Amino acid sequence: MGFLMLRRSAHIGPAHRNPWRLAVAAVLLGLMLGGCADRIRVERRMTAASFDWIMYGGSGGRTNESYSSLKPPLEPVWEYNAMAGISGTPLVKDSVVLVGTLQGELHAIRLSDGESLGSSAVESAIVGTPVWDGAFAYVACGLGNETLVCVSLRDGQRRWALRIGPIESSPLMIGSFLYVTTLDGSLVALTKEDGKEVWRYEYAAKDLRRPVRSSPASDGEVIIVGSDGGDVFAVERITGRLRWKIQVGSSVFATPVISDGLCIAGTLDGKLVAMDARTGSIRWSYETGSRIYAAAAASADHVFIGSADGTLIALSRESGSMSWKFHAKSSISSAPLISGDMLYVGSLDRKLYALQIETGVKLWEYEVEGRIRVSPVIWGDVLLVTYEDKFITAMRPGRP
Repeated sequence: MGFLMLRRSAHIGPAHRNPWRLAVAAVLLGLMLGGCADRIRVERRMTAASFDWIMYGGSGGRTNESYSSLKPPLEPVWEYNAMAGISGTPLVKDSVVLVGTLQGELHAIRLSDGESLGSSAVESAIVGTPVWDGAFAYVACGLGNETLVCVSLRDGQRRWALRIGPIESSPLMIGSFLYVTTLDGSLVALTKEDGKEVWRYEYAAKDLRRPVRSSPASDGEVIIVGSDGGDVFAVERITGRLRWKIQVGSSVFATPVISDGLCIAGTLDGKLVAMDARTGSIRWSYETGSRIYAAAAASADHVFIGSADGTLIALSRESGSMSWKFHAKSSISSAPLISGDMLYVGSLDRKLYALQIETGVKLWEYEVEGRIRVSPVIWGDVLLVTYEDKFITAMRPGRP
């Protein structure tokens, strides 16, 4: 996770005295020229809609619930090859798609036909999902001297760039502020305008390595994060002061979900824990029996969680009692997506499933050409599914 994929250099004939030096020079020249010609340019004014997907999980609570209700069957309408691994979900606003790659590129794609609107490079791999706000994208990077970058979508240029520690998570945006976690064990609050640091909470003593891979979630009052040390902790959003911290078991890689005062977090040893978001007191817990790598999805009545053994479980949000189970043929390593009375989920078995939300009955499935590791996203009547790490396919309702 977080590795950097390099482009292959062109073959240089044996007549040259130093083929490797020439090959490297050719690649660097190509990258510089290509970067200038293909830089992102979304020059029109963007119009906001209620169903825009502008950060991981769709909202500050990371509930993975779409405002669009989309029913199967669906048919593919285009495919986009990002030419590098994708581990974060695509973002969509006003018929434009944004996605980051592990090669350190931010791609803009036209939703109507899948045509490229350019790409802009950052210093290293984009592991998580960026944040999209107006004419700017806020991009977190895994390594290097620029691990949080503000990119203008009008010309593809950096507005500002900071080194705040290595990041493998997705930034959170609330109002005028950004919140990010680092592998150094920090939760950092910054201003969107200029990247100025407002506060920093250090999860553990500097001599203890306690990485934070979980993305932050918020109910507007507190920021909640899981850690590799098996803790879930809440920090006051305005001051950065610790509100509560609780040990839930093994590492929490998955992003917590906050829904109507309830915080739901999954652990690497397969436990799903529901806590009071304001106090940290445990409401209920459920043993899935398999590792949990990805966030849950939460509606008004249910919580849905996938696990490494391919099981998707629906639980009562109030009590944690099981409502139903669905079994895919391989691991579910991304969050499911709620869309009206449907639940969409992808699996490493190369299939995208559509389930009836109340019963778990499979109503439709679609097999793609590679494993699905990234959560689907819906904007209007279009579903985006990412597979085998670098391909994005857009799907629309088709004939029953």
